[in-house]
Amino acid sequence: MIVDIVTTDRRLFSGEAVFVAAPAADGEIGIMRAAAPVISTLRTGEVRVKTDEAAPARRFAVAGGYLESDGYKIVVLANHALDVADVDVEFARERVAKNQQRLAEVAEGDARAVFYQEEIAWQQHLISLAEKQ
Repeated sequence: MIVDIVTTDRRLFSGEAVFVAAPAADGEIGIMRAAAPVISTLRTGEVRVKTDEAAPARRFAVAGGYLESDGYKIVVLANHALDVADVDVEFARERVAKNQQRLAEVAEGDARAVFYQEEIAWQQHLISLAEKQ
């Protein structure tokens, strides 16, 4: 089956796969060729793509978005996504520290606080997945 993992600004993966696992809204979902059609929202987690039985799965960090499959093609449209192999843990730690500092400096009720909190959560998610390798 064909798998595309995309964000609004880029395509992270496009290719053949024998199995895909994704963090669907109601729990992890696994999809194989000729599976029943499905549409689901995604929660923060990890999409794993097995390109063949012998190879380890490719891992992609995702935060929100949608998954659609007709059993022969899977499209993952993620709000945020990154290949776990591309995660720079030191850079992510620096981003966490910088956004924690910014968060401490904004007034209560400031709309920027939500952005800083989401960025901290995303970077911490990337760190946790990268360290699981």
